[in-house]
Amino acid sequence: MSWKSELYVVKLKALSGKEYSKKMSFDEIKEYLEISTYGKTYEDYIKPGLLYFTEDLKTLAKKLGVERIVPMGLFIRGIYGGERKKGEEKYAGLVVVEHSVEGDMFKFKLYNTKDELIVPVDYLKKYGVKVYKMIYVGEINPFRINRYLDTILSERGEAMLKKFLEESLKLNERGISVETYNRIRKLIDELQQPGIIRPLIRDRFYVVYRRVRAFTAATIKPMSDDIIIKDEIGYIETRSEDVAYYYTAILNYLAFKVIEFKRTFIRTQYGKPVLAVYIAGLSWNSMDEETKTKVVELSKRLHEKALSKEYSNQKKAIEDLEGILEFKELVKILDPKVNPISLEKSLEKVSFR
Repeated sequence: MSWKSELYVVKLKALSGKEYSKKMSFDEIKEYLEISTYGKTYEDYIKPGLLYFTEDLKTLAKKLGVERIVPMGLFIRGIYGGERKKGEEKYAGLVVVEHSVEGDMFKFKLYNTKDELIVPVDYLKKYGVKVYKMIYVGEINPFRINRYLDTILSERGEAMLKKFLEESLKLNERGISVETYNRIRKLIDELQQPGIIRPLIRDRFYVVYRRVRAFTAATIKPMSDDIIIKDEIGYIETRSEDVAYYYTAILNYLAFKVIEFKRTFIRTQYGKPVLAVYIAGLSWNSMDEETKTKVVELSKRLHEKALSKEYSNQKKAIEDLEGILEFKELVKILDPKVNPISLEKSLEKVSFR
């Protein structure tokens, strides 16, 4: 026999001059309790939490009407030469500031170095090396990706990339400075990359969001087969352009609500912002067609209007959204669509007071 457990909200009214104490019995305070139905069964209430805590992202993706939810991109270290520690010298980064193919030679210059390295083009195939266009967390603002970082990696894994760089040093040792040599040597010791690199699929649409603190988001459609996402970023993959623009708008809206309610973002988000969308009742599948159409249109216009600039923190970037007419309209449309209790529960997943 199936049954549903009803939930209730209990609030304590004023005690008419009495001072509340935990020692008071239920009979002493029951007349001061205000009881109302929550509007959901216990089973429905715990469903969103189960989706996340059982790490069933496939089910969550299905609920949201998307292909995949990826809570973290590729784990790569050495992009900008690592964090400079006191007393330590800078080292080279995997970011390529210049690169070209001239005849049968490949020329490239790594971040934090002064000299260009020249190697046979055949080395690229031999070691599986490519220059990828990487989406980096520092380049994501609300409704905007400022730029992609040209980054040198090997599709055959970390060891092959290190061998490629070692061979590059051997061939160029006499023509580069000691400083450049030492910085690349240090990079070889420090760099990390995954064994398999899976670029984004060209004919899909993606919502990419910061998975550290403020989960501001932007929509992209890969125009090439060499776009990758670094590990400080989570993303949603979908076949639909409209769905991607919709969820980008919703994520930025929820990030705005964290600021508006004077809450603090948790540090590590992973898939929590996507779960927050579902808990708030703002999934694509649950929204009416008229609202979806308006949200998508506004999201596209915001991608055109959003500022391409560097922010010291994303709180300022979110605050700047308030000055854009289309974002004001977006908030005005979404606010009446959200149950206040559901919104509070969703924000609890991604922030605290």
